[in-house]
Amino acid sequence: MGKILLTSWSQVRDAFRSKELRQAGYTEGAVVMADTLLDLHGVEHRERRRLENRLFRREIFSYWEHEVLGKTIDATLGPFVKSGTGDLSVIGYRCAMNLTATIAGIDQDPNNAEQTERLYSIVKKLSEGATLLHSTRDKDVVRSEVKDAMAQFQIDFYEPSRLKRMEIIEHVRSGDIEEEFLPKDVLTTLLNNSDRLTLGDDIIFREICFYLQAGAHSTGNAFTHTVDDLFTWGEDNPEDLDLARTDLRFVQKCMHESLRLNPASPVAVRTPLSDVHLSDGTFLPAGSQVTLDLMAANKDREAFGITAPVYNPHREVEDGIPRWGMSFGGGTHACVGAELDGGLEIDESRSQDQALYGTVPIMVHALLSAGAVRDPDHPPELDPNSERKHFSSYPVLFLN
Repeated sequence: MGKILLTSWSQVRDAFRSKELRQAGYTEGAVVMADTLLDLHGVEHRERRRLENRLFRREIFSYWEHEVLGKTIDATLGPFVKSGTGDLSVIGYRCAMNLTATIAGIDQDPNNAEQTERLYSIVKKLSEGATLLHSTRDKDVVRSEVKDAMAQFQIDFYEPSRLKRMEIIEHVRSGDIEEEFLPKDVLTTLLNNSDRLTLGDDIIFREICFYLQAGAHSTGNAFTHTVDDLFTWGEDNPEDLDLARTDLRFVQKCMHESLRLNPASPVAVRTPLSDVHLSDGTFLPAGSQVTLDLMAANKDREAFGITAPVYNPHREVEDGIPRWGMSFGGGTHACVGAELDGGLEIDESRSQDQALYGTVPIMVHALLSAGAVRDPDHPPELDPNSERKHFSSYPVLFLN
């Protein structure tokens, strides 16, 4: 069947909302992504999402943001600030990885440098496998490396974490402890419901690999892009860069604008299970390959105004148009961690005690508050092994 490209805001929005369009973008990365939440469709997807949504509630996001994130940032960022230098691509990825490990249910200590380095190298390789569609390397070589990383992850991190949670679950089932004391993480939730959803050990394992790499990968990249855009904007608008060092609410606006222009995935791929007609009359025949161009949709002037392709953290958007565009997806496959990463929709009338700013804005604010600036002698570099815009290196100095 033919290939169809959707580029307008309305086309991509309609496509995300259609229940007849099946996820088709992770065939290449099946070594990590097969049978995970992001790759499921229909009843299987609905049941697993309903289960995992119990964890992704606003009150739990608030707990993670206020009780867990600060300690994670301090443990991760502290050594770099002390040394006076660091790399955004490393800082962001490690910080996001440490938080995501907690959410996924993988036990690790962010203060343990050796353990953090070991997990970091594994998760980076898992991310390379999940995004294999956009890799410029030999895909079979990458798959082999990913399988080795997954095997090491299972021995060093997954199995000890699984056994610990199974022991707690057995105590709950025998009545020794109350269910409220179960860990609030994805692994515990899946293990405790594996019989009902008929989840095999291999599927649960890949689901945890998926959560760990997806959270670290997308959050780490959003962090680096947000800081990069702020540094660039600050060259002509130094007052805004100063504002970002003190005002978390403004940093959230900056993050949303940066995410709009730099979605974690530049495209989404779908296959119609039956013939589909979009609201503008576009026909998507069953079995065709449909590419949703998120980069183009996020720069649609009808949605974001005549200056849509340009970064502007002060941008105003109409009601119903999210400031981050389609970067968190939409419909049944909308990102379950959108509020965790980017916080609540910006509402100037919301009091600060009710605010949820999101992981990325808080990470960026902490970095800027520590006095981070670009390293003038070592410019950032893009990853040559990916078609996506990823920074492989982004040196910074800490001047405080």
